[in-house]
Amino acid sequence: MVHQNPHNRSEDLGFPKYMTFCAVIAAISGFNVGWHISVPNMPQSVITRCTDGTDTISGLPSCLPMSDFTWGYTVGAFALGGLVGSLATTYLNVWFGRRANIMISCGWMIIGGILSSAAINIGMYSVGRAFVGIGSGMCGSSVAIYVSEISTKKSRGALGSLFELFLNLGILLTQVCGRYMSFAPVWRILWAIPSVIAAIQLALLFFLTVECPRRLCANGQFDKARDALQRLRQDADITDEFQALMDARQREQEQGTKKFSILDVITLKEKFVTWNVIIVMVLQAYNQVGGIGPMSVYSVGFLARNFGGDVELATNISLANATGNIVATFISVIFMNKVGRKGFMLISTLGMTVGSVFLVIGAAVGDETQRLAPLIITAALLFTFTYSMGCGVIPWLIAPELLPLYALPSGSALGNASNWAFNFIINTVWPYQDANLGNYSFTVFAAINFVGFLFVLTCMPETTGRDLDQKKINQKITDAEGSAGSSQGSQHSSSDDTDHKAQKVHHIEQAH
Repeated sequence: MVHQNPHNRSEDLGFPKYMTFCAVIAAISGFNVGWHISVPNMPQSVITRCTDGTDTISGLPSCLPMSDFTWGYTVGAFALGGLVGSLATTYLNVWFGRRANIMISCGWMIIGGILSSAAINIGMYSVGRAFVGIGSGMCGSSVAIYVSEISTKKSRGALGSLFELFLNLGILLTQVCGRYMSFAPVWRILWAIPSVIAAIQLALLFFLTVECPRRLCANGQFDKARDALQRLRQDADITDEFQALMDARQREQEQGTKKFSILDVITLKEKFVTWNVIIVMVLQAYNQVGGIGPMSVYSVGFLARNFGGDVELATNISLANATGNIVATFISVIFMNKVGRKGFMLISTLGMTVGSVFLVIGAAVGDETQRLAPLIITAALLFTFTYSMGCGVIPWLIAPELLPLYALPSGSALGNASNWAFNFIINTVWPYQDANLGNYSFTVFAAINFVGFLFVLTCMPETTGRDLDQKKINQKITDAEGSAGSSQGSQHSSSDDTDHKAQKVHHIEQAH
């Protein structure tokens, strides 16, 4: 039993060591997602065009010849797997919990990475890509919920950004490794590395981390929830924080609240829940729909064409972009509570709009040898840098901060499904878009990102500093007050009930 310090309230904590450790271990999933997003970029020519020959080495073909369009579909297989994994979390997060779901996703990562690294044909390679996609879709939803639910209010924004930070680190290291490992048969190791990392993460999760106290309370495992919360808060006094968790779950039981299904969200069972799910889905869509896929997965080929075939320069810019992603994510981690979720999304969508416009201007001016190379480089760096400050980070934080617990699995699953659906659409359509629009292909993303800026400006609420249970408590009270006047006989009892709830809310907010 951990000794509590009554003068050290858990609500006042910032970054307790064990809590931060658990968040970091969970967020390692982001590294594997980033690695698998970016890994096809560098060795594409070696794999698809057999630039190192077609010999069989140790029983494995040195390449898997295919057209650029077929390659696009193998990239899309990863996104389709992510879509399936995201939708599956609607049920898996209810049946198994957040921590167990992350461990299951590690299993998919391990199997998928092995299949792709040992692929003897396009089908086997594509199945491996789909499997790691399933794991990525599962962990994208589960890690965000897990980290939000174990974090203190002061640390939630920073720790919630870890997933994107690791994702960008995975992209950067993939680009670096790809420069030196893009030849037969060594390119296969690029697909095996994240399987090893996933196996290590699985062991660390199983032996060294705890399940979310909020999740345990929802399952009626109150003793385990208290023990888990105490470990996460070290020797701090958790009395008020744990009571707030208990009160929130008790309110849901008294109101007879049942877990929301996807159908409940679609049929507007509770309008405020459906609207918040729409916000989550739109923000998750902007993790992909603004053009980050073409700027990362296809960046070398796209930029090389604009630099007269200079693959070396295009590769260096891709590495600079990946490095800028990490710097930008660090900036969002440090200033998250000052700038806010909405503030960073506004900066991000506007910056990507400007970057897209600059990219089109730089590519369209002059011929292949006399284009505005400095403007293209600036545009690419601005695009990815501002993306990582907002659209890369905020979508992974927002679901637990906008949705009540009973709607969180379905709402988060729909949000992540939106992300992966647009991932598939954008990365599959891009080869055709680029072939037809050429230098003007990023005009599409300029328009999309500007629409996103307007949506964030007018529709997205600021959630920085919110208590996870505060949003639904306030909404329920508002609903109760609205229905209290329906008849004189029911008005008095509804008013009394509302006053009682309001007192509880005041107590909880004071505690935080």
